[in-house]
Amino acid sequence: MNWAQSINILIRDHVRMVQWFMLCRHAGVLLASVIIARVLPLEDVGQFEMLMLCGYLVTFFWSEAWLKGYLTRYDQADQTGQAGSFVWLYALTGLLVMGIFLLANSWLLPLIVNRSILDGLFWFAAFQVCILPVWIAPFTGVLKGPQVWWMGWYVLIIPALAAWAGWMCLGHLHGVLVGLMVYGALGLLWVLGKSVPTHGLKIKDNILVLWPVTWPLILYALSTSLARSFDGWLVARYFDITDFAVFRYGAREFPVVTAFAAGLSTMMIPLLKNNEAISELRIRSLRLMHICYPLVAIMMLVSPYLFVMVFGQAYKTSAYIFNIYLLLTLTQLIFPQSIYTARRETQRLWYISLAELGVNVVASLALLSFFGLAGIAWGTLVAFLFEKVVLLTGVRYQYGIRPNQIFSLGTWAGYAALLIFCFILSAWMSGM
Repeated sequence: MNWAQSINILIRDHVRMVQWFMLCRHAGVLLASVIIARVLPLEDVGQFEMLMLCGYLVTFFWSEAWLKGYLTRYDQADQTGQAGSFVWLYALTGLLVMGIFLLANSWLLPLIVNRSILDGLFWFAAFQVCILPVWIAPFTGVLKGPQVWWMGWYVLIIPALAAWAGWMCLGHLHGVLVGLMVYGALGLLWVLGKSVPTHGLKIKDNILVLWPVTWPLILYALSTSLARSFDGWLVARYFDITDFAVFRYGAREFPVVTAFAAGLSTMMIPLLKNNEAISELRIRSLRLMHICYPLVAIMMLVSPYLFVMVFGQAYKTSAYIFNIYLLLTLTQLIFPQSIYTARRETQRLWYISLAELGVNVVASLALLSFFGLAGIAWGTLVAFLFEKVVLLTGVRYQYGIRPNQIFSLGTWAGYAALLIFCFILSAWMSGM
């Protein structure tokens, strides 16, 4: 099989194409962060990361819920018209939410990042409005095959170029944000041009169809986003802005794992409405383990040296925090939450996420006093492990699906031992 045939097979597998897009998206964010770390002083990087935390908190809870709610209803309407209408609904929701955020920033900023003002807030909000529909377009079916392929290259390469060009033209943090906003706007025009609905927007009809399954997902995503952002919230209150930058650069999930896991988890939702697709989920997750975990092990060993080389000496401490977050990959390639979502048991997911949030708060506060910044990361790991155990237990007793049917328990255990060993070895070699 030559490379052209391989690409043709890849393009025809929509799940793999979405995984490709997600990989490019996360890698593009990482490349842009390298440029930002190199051109901006540490204080400005801290402000940028605070903007990113705010953007995550005011968008994640509804953006992921709308998308998963749409996918649970995927087979109930004409795909082309439904997808186009949904993308427009998604874009308008982003505009509304970010508008509210700008109007309420005088009390939201102190609440989220313990600051009364952040530079470039308007340009960042405009960037969020533009980029969110771009990031979900391949999931909906608006972009397919070669279109997903080219959009993947766009989100991989252009963010770093846009950040650099904005800094070169305007300087400082504002220039970076303007550059990113232009990148997002061009992507939005591309997506909206491909998503003209066939029978009008039908905004009200879409809301009526999606809301019954989406509102529990919104609550689930809200508590999940709070749990995953609690780390940054703690750092913003107990440490200064340079520590915030160092922590946030370390508190990154590995793009390869995040992209493949998010793509598979989301795209399996329409298939997991019965037990027939469980075996496919297991096969695909096992394949991801063999691809991702060896890369994670290598990354653990080289991260202390890589962070200094790529980001600079100021980010050396970020590597240890990054390695703790790499251990989170042990939970990311297990997908019981997709089974619950596919079967519309979304309220149960919300209850579990509330428990996860509670565990994260208690564990992070307790470990903060012993390990400082690293203790906050350890608390998140504890919370992630707790959530996965509860989800697997629930799927076992509610649907009779054993953990070994969802993923290869023996393979996972072997890789878990490998990653723990590499974590200890890396810490010893680098003197952390």
